[in-house]
This record gives sequence, structure tokens and C-alpha cells, in this order.
Amino acid sequence: MNVLRGMLFDNLGLKLVALLLAVLVYLNVYTDRPATMMVSFPIQITDLPDTLSLSGPAPAAVQAELRGTAKQLIRLRVTEPPLKVSLAGVSTGHFERALGVEDLPLPEGVQLQLDRFVSPRTLELEVDRRVSRELPVAASIEGNAAALWDGTFEVRPPRVMVSGPAAAFATLDTVHLQPVSLNGRRDTLTVAVAPQSLPDWCSMDPDHVELWIPLEAGITRRFTVTLEAPGEGPKATVEPPRVTAVITAPRRLSNRAFLGIRATWQTPGELPASGVRRAKVRPVDPPPEGVVVHYEPDSVVVRRAGS
Repeated sequence: MNVLRGMLFDNLGLKLVALLLAVLVYLNVYTDRPATMMVSFPIQITDLPDTLSLSGPAPAAVQAELRGTAKQLIRLRVTEPPLKVSLAGVSTGHFERALGVEDLPLPEGVQLQLDRFVSPRTLELEVDRRVSRELPVAASIEGNAAALWDGTFEVRPPRVMVSGPAAAFATLDTVHLQPVSLNGRRDTLTVAVAPQSLPDWCSMDPDHVELWIPLEAGITRRFTVTLEAPGEGPKATVEPPRVTAVITAPRRLSNRAFLGIRATWQTPGELPASGVRRAKVRPVDPPPEGVVVHYEPDSVVVRRAGS
């Protein structure tokens, strides 16, 4: 056992270095073998005048099947050099250009052979006038905060400058922001929000806006109240006759928010001469601004008296 342990662990560092060198020599020899590989070249548009913009879809990259040593192809696939396409001197309209091996950004002094273009062989682009417009910003707020929110918010700035192809503005009149969630929030929220989506080749200045949402700590209390009949009308009975009012109010309003709690019911139509109808529970008087009231249960069964 001691002999085996000595064979395995004596001079362990030297053995690991030798193993690493052996692996490197093997990989160097292996990658010098001829190989064929698919390589992507990202398309980079250059020399486009500031007064023009691309419009609509455009290929993001060109793929080509190349033949060479594995070492050369792996290096090229890892670096992915861009295929630069100059648009100097173009005007609005359709631009089309055939791609050849001379367009590929292959390193100098490296012997690589092009077997075939995979996609696309011909580069097609739409060029349009670049315009800029000031557009309003629309926020999207979702979820339920752990504090009170009165529904107000502020977008800073409320309008932004959008630049892009003229065709994009035919359907773009508002910049919609990415949704902001209030779930679990207890304090006033200030967050930087980016646009949800913009048409291709459009940009926004500034690239994000600030959304301010005021949240206020509140107090929640529960009261049992007896339902009152909704004014004049046929006499009726309700089941259950009492409901629980759950009231959440800001601390600054708590002294008057919990006073005079009353509730009634309201049917969606006239109470039929016979039978029953489910009615919604609602407050007799509207609650103060900033106070949230809901009932448990939120509806009751109404029966005309004597039916």
C-alpha cells in the first residue's frame, strides 16, 4: 500500500506539470490537422450618413463554411471579426450587394479556403431618412404594494426624443416603458426604466427615464358592519346581514378614516318580484381620498321580502 501511495503522490506537482505539458502538446498537434468549420461574421455597417438610417429587418451575421487547420478555425470562431459593409454615398431606397470571399475579414498570412456561403450570399438593406421626434412616455405599473398607493406617479422626463427611420414613426406615437412591479414595496419607489420596445434602428434620448411612485405606510383595521338597505325600493332580506369591512388608511388619516363605517348592497338591476339576486357590497359614503375599503364577503344574496 505504501509503495502504491508513493507512486501516486510522490513529486505530485512535477507529475501534474508533465501531464499538462503532454495535453498541450497533444492539442497543438491535433489542432494542426485539416478541418472544416462553420464560422459567423457579424455584419457591421459603416459610413452611413447621419441623415439616413437603416429600416426594417437586416441580417445580423454572415455564415461561411471554411477549410483550414483546426487551430486557425477555432481562433477565428472565437474572435468573430466583423464583416464591414460601407454605405458611403448611398441614398434612400433598396440597397443590395453580393458578398464574396474578399469581403470576409480573414487574417492576413492565414491560408483558409471558402467552401461555401451559408447565409446570406447577397446582402439586402432598406435605407430611409433619419428623423427625430419628441414623444410622450407611458409607464406600466403592476402588482400590489405592501404600502398604500393612490395611483399617482411621475415620469422624469415625461417626453423623450426618439430618432430612427421615417417609416417607423407611422405606428410610433408613444414610448412604452418596461413594466415596474410594486409587489412587496413598502417605501416610495424611484427607478430607472428602459423602453419596453422600439422599432428596429430607433434610439431614445435619454436611453432611460426615471419613474417616481409615491408609497405611504398605512394602518389596516377590520370592522363588522350591518348592511343597510339602499334607499327606497322593495323590502328585502340579505344573507349574510353583516359583513367585515377591511379598511387601510395612511397614518395621517387614521383618526377619521375609521369613523362612521357603513355599508349597503347594490343589485345589478331591479330586484325581481320572486327569486333571489346576488348584490355587490359597497360603502354608503365614498371613503376619504387615499383610503382603501373592501368587504368580506364582497357580495351577498338578496331576497325580496315575502318571497
